[in-house]
Amino acid sequence: MYVYIDTKTVRGETNMGRRYDVLLADASEEYRILMKEIIESSGEFRLVAHMGSGAEALELTRQLRPDVVVTDAILSDMTGFALLDTLEGIVPERAMVTAHCQTPILLEVIRRQIRLFLPKPFREDALLEMLRRACNAAEEYRVSAQWEARVTRELHMVGVPAHIKGYLYVRRAILMVMAEPELAHSLTKELYPALARQFSTTPSCVERAIRSAVDAAWLRGDPELQRAYFNVDKPSNGVFIAAMAEKLRRERESSAA
Repeated sequence: MYVYIDTKTVRGETNMGRRYDVLLADASEEYRILMKEIIESSGEFRLVAHMGSGAEALELTRQLRPDVVVTDAILSDMTGFALLDTLEGIVPERAMVTAHCQTPILLEVIRRQIRLFLPKPFREDALLEMLRRACNAAEEYRVSAQWEARVTRELHMVGVPAHIKGYLYVRRAILMVMAEPELAHSLTKELYPALARQFSTTPSCVERAIRSAVDAAWLRGDPELQRAYFNVDKPSNGVFIAAMAEKLRRERESSAA
């Protein structure tokens, strides 16, 4: 299958300043060529690769680390939704551009809360505006990476072992609640299912793994430090996640002031 990769331009270096890197997965070669022309002529973005295969898109995203991945809803070997799920946490921002606007597709877009969605055919300015929004979000993602390191440090301080599966789940959960505090009040309906999609597992497995991580912390961590954090003998999953997220959110707001 044909795959285009731009090997000529050094990432981030143009006479006009930083250009954002875009990777495009679309089964239609006609639309890939059209979007390549629009993206390249804008001067704001660089198309680093385009292909029709989701597997190739995933492999090249890991290699090239674009700022944004744009996918169609239907690819040659998987759905665009499956690709977006797999790319969670790998790429700063993801978007969908598709001619497949039947009711089941649109309902899936709504269910998955895909914010960056554009139906085909589209106006050139609409595509560029969507990419600008995506790149603004990508910049916010980079800032959040700094706070991911802070979350990691805090989890180590309270005793959560890094080698267990629940550690990854609870770290991502804290970051998500920092961004959307209301998720702390909807663990079973929203937070656990979202984590399950990201890690290709089930909500019940996510819940059990986080509980195991909290239990492990209470076996090996400093009791005085833990009481200072949570003010209870041993918190529930929800209390643990909400308390850690709130502490870090307050620190972030203080540092931004």
